[in-house]
Amino acid sequence: MAGRRARSAIAAFALGAVTLGAAGCAAPSPADDENIVLELWDTDTRPARAENLEKLIDMFEAENPNITIEYLGLPTDSYMQKISTAIATNSTPDLLTPKASDIAALVAQEALASLDERFEEGGWGDEIDPSMVESSKAASPDGSLYLTPATSLADVIYYRPDLFEAAGLDAPESWDDFFADAVELTDPATGQFGYTIRGGAGFFSQFVQMVYPQAGIDTFFLEDGTSTLDDPAVVEATQRYVDLYRKATAESDLTADFKVMVAQFGSGSTGMLSHSVGSYPDHVKALGADAVAAVVPFPSEDGEYVLTGRMTTGFAMFEASEHQDAAWKFLEFTMSEEGNSFWAEASGYIPGNLAVQSEPWVAENPAIAVAAEAGSSPDATVLQQPFHLPEFNSITSTDMLPQWQAVLQGDLSVEDFLGDAAEALTDAQQRYLASQ
Repeated sequence: MAGRRARSAIAAFALGAVTLGAAGCAAPSPADDENIVLELWDTDTRPARAENLEKLIDMFEAENPNITIEYLGLPTDSYMQKISTAIATNSTPDLLTPKASDIAALVAQEALASLDERFEEGGWGDEIDPSMVESSKAASPDGSLYLTPATSLADVIYYRPDLFEAAGLDAPESWDDFFADAVELTDPATGQFGYTIRGGAGFFSQFVQMVYPQAGIDTFFLEDGTSTLDDPAVVEATQRYVDLYRKATAESDLTADFKVMVAQFGSGSTGMLSHSVGSYPDHVKALGADAVAAVVPFPSEDGEYVLTGRMTTGFAMFEASEHQDAAWKFLEFTMSEEGNSFWAEASGYIPGNLAVQSEPWVAENPAIAVAAEAGSSPDATVLQQPFHLPEFNSITSTDMLPQWQAVLQGDLSVEDFLGDAAEALTDAQQRYLASQ
């Protein structure tokens, strides 16, 4: 790992120089027997993830000795600023781990290389889960493939079986159970709460997870582009969810982000947590496998079964890379049985490779197992978030976050909060429809 850390330091220095146009400028592609150096920027830098990604790179380099990949972890709260600067100065790296919500903005800047032709020629359509391919394409405004369908997330509700047993409670099986259990598990005098609500950065994903399935709404937009965010059923579900704040959650949850929520759950101060299957390894590391269980969000009162968070995650290639053939080799490796199996299991994600989906570890991960079972139900509908809208990320994070915190504090009504956001999303979707 010493060599990897040295290469990362070199990449970090290069990032600091992007404003001078000095970083990420690869040399002309050499012959096959000459060394090629690629740069990979990661937008979700966490210690365990960085370690796993460096192991994945080591595996790839062992099979491709003429290709070296320099890894660089970007700050999770400002990575798009770094990437935009690199695009503007024509100093992008070769590879990126973008979020699905970033694709529209990057495509609008013509920054990413389309992968459709290479994907088809490589025969990957027969080896990768077609639903993940569809999800990857749905994230882009032009319907092309820019993100490898390497892995996928899915939303679950984690709970502590030990805390439930101590309180004489069974695992929740309905929304009524969930809300009642959250209150029953709460004892402010001892610092224990039934649930941790995400009031801080990244709140929207958990908000959707806990509101849309309750409401039984399985689409963000009607056919005419009208947002469903202010649908009466969504308003009612949101109010019920907001009412948990301070009643069954810590007051400090007003600014809680992912790291805070995981820490609370791992310390035993929280009985339930909403998040994706990707955080399961973190919970097991903190608590042990026996102290972590998961269920998927429940059907609505009308019996509608809406699944959320089915977001594809993967790798992308910059259009300006001068070593696209070598970069594509790495992208292929992340979808191959060897690379996909390691990366998906280490990350706690659902593998995109169909052969890997049958490996024993997939069934042995309870978060993935319950998500997969729910996904196979003929009664379930997947709610696809509109990542194809360039404005979606800014509306649901920059604009909505302070308003969400105002709602939790009682300074803004749920109706006004959802009405304002629905209007902005409707405008964005109708502009998109008109452009098509």
